[in-house]
Amino acid sequence: MPCGLDEPLPELHDISLVDREQDPRTRSALIRKTAIIIMAEDKPSADGDPALAHVIYEGLRDEITGGKLRPGETLSRRGIARRYGTSSIPVIEALARLEGTGLVEAEARQAARVRKITIETIQDDYVLREAYETQAIRLACEHATPAEVDELGRMAETLDACVRVGTARKTMDKKGPRLHWQFHRQIARISRCRALARELERIELLRRLQANWYFAPEIPDPPRHHSLLVDAIRERNPSAADAVMRTHVRSGLEKELLAYRMKMEP
Repeated sequence: MPCGLDEPLPELHDISLVDREQDPRTRSALIRKTAIIIMAEDKPSADGDPALAHVIYEGLRDEITGGKLRPGETLSRRGIARRYGTSSIPVIEALARLEGTGLVEAEARQAARVRKITIETIQDDYVLREAYETQAIRLACEHATPAEVDELGRMAETLDACVRVGTARKTMDKKGPRLHWQFHRQIARISRCRALARELERIELLRRLQANWYFAPEIPDPPRHHSLLVDAIRERNPSAADAVMRTHVRSGLEKELLAYRMKMEP
C-alpha cells in the first residue's frame, strides 16, 4: 500500500459552515458537555481544556473560509478570548493551528492576521495543488477498485452537468463548489495516501478563503471536464492521468488569476 498504509482512510473534515453564527460561549459550553474528541496529534492546552482550543480553532476557521473574516484582517487575541470567555492560552493554541493550515499569518509583537491574497500566494497554492493532485490520481490508477472508479464516474457526471447548467450561475454557486471538493477529495481517498488527502484538504481551505473574496469569471469548462479524469483512472494509465490532471489544475489557475485581476481593477 502507498504511504505505508494498510488501514482505511479517516474521514476528512467537511469544513461545514453549520453553526458558524452560534454564540461562541454557547459553542464552548456544548463542547465541554459533550467532551468532543480531539485529533490524536492535538496537544492539550495549558489551561487543561483542549476541547476549548479546538472549538476556537473550528470557529475561526469557519469564519475565515466563510468570508466573515476577510483577507488581511487582524485577529486580536484578547478580543477572541473575550468572545469565547476564556484566557489567551487556548486562543494562542488555536491561532497556531490556523497558522499551520496557512489561513493565518503571524505578525510582529505576537499578533496575527488572516492570510492576505496576492498573485504570488495564488500561484504558490496551485503549484502545490498540481503536485498533490497529479500524484493522487497516479496512485488512484494503481489502487482504486472498479466500484470506486464507478462511483467517481457518477460524481463526475453530476459535476459536469452542474457546470453546464451553471451557465445559469446560481446553480453552480450553490452546488458546484461542494461537488467539486467532494470529487477531488474522493480521488485523494482512493489513492490510499492519507498524507495527500490531508494536504489537499489544507489547499481546499485556502481556496475557500479566496472564493469568498472574489468570484471566478464565467469561463465555460471543456466538455466532460471532470469525466476525463475518471476515464484516465479507468484506463489504469498513471502517465496519461497525470497529464489530464495537470491540464485540469492549470485551467483552474487561469480562472483564479483572472478573477484576482478583475477584483483588483480600480
